[in-house]
Amino acid sequence: MPDVTQVAPGIYRFEVAIQGMPEVPVTYLIKAAGGALIEPGPAAAAPAIRQAMDHLGMRGLAYIIPTHIHVDHGGGTGTLSALFPEAMVVAHPRGVKHLVSPERLIESTGLVWGQDFENLLGPIVPVPETRLKVARDGEVIRLGGRELQIIHALGHSPNHIVILDRRTNGLFCGEALGLPGYQFPPVAPYSFDQDIYVSTIQDLMRLQPDRLFYSHGTVETDAGRAMSRALENARVYSTMVLEAAQRGTALEEIMVLVGDDFSRRYGQRPARADLEIAVAGYVIYFKSKGLLA
Repeated sequence: MPDVTQVAPGIYRFEVAIQGMPEVPVTYLIKAAGGALIEPGPAAAAPAIRQAMDHLGMRGLAYIIPTHIHVDHGGGTGTLSALFPEAMVVAHPRGVKHLVSPERLIESTGLVWGQDFENLLGPIVPVPETRLKVARDGEVIRLGGRELQIIHALGHSPNHIVILDRRTNGLFCGEALGLPGYQFPPVAPYSFDQDIYVSTIQDLMRLQPDRLFYSHGTVETDAGRAMSRALENARVYSTMVLEAAQRGTALEEIMVLVGDDFSRRYGQRPARADLEIAVAGYVIYFKSKGLLA
């Protein structure tokens, strides 16, 4: 049974630890009207989600909403959709095709996690097209008297959305605003775009949310400070990686530079896996822009 915690009126949070996954997936349940689930995570999380819903007395779902279609956020969408056939799946227009035909997601997941990833994460299965709701930017979904505003928030991935709960002025931010704690940039190789990521942070700051519901880790109650830190870190570490790579510095040495600077500024060191992904992701991004050979 997961440790289910109420983090705001009608909003419940719990973690589903997956062996070998460095960032623990977090799922949120909104207990209102038909109910909503934000971040289904990988399919391996489905039993824990069922247990959490039973604990809360939630018999069904009106909406299943992954913030984006990386396996740790949306890999289990098809599995959850089959378990709750009355639920509509809400996704960014660019994410819909990957939910209906997940071959590319399966391929990329196999490259990262190994071809036997199903043993760890569970299967990635299609969502029937009739069960999908394409989310327009700014669209509002209603759960009884509760309003959830869908906002396109690209940069970390090209199909990322965030969800603003208008009742609490809380933002389900996925990975659009750095990793929780000290907002280290979540630079996903091949899907990350630095310029768009920075622009997204600036746009979301204008919303002035009161709290941030992160999909890996904590709920940030000083949202303004966290968003400012996410913006600063995005600029500092992208520049640091680019300048070091242009000097011919090896990736391992760049990781040390970034880790040392982060430790000096915040008194803690990012996880090695986060450093590896961020440095590799930035190098791939800058090569795609012609800034590195």
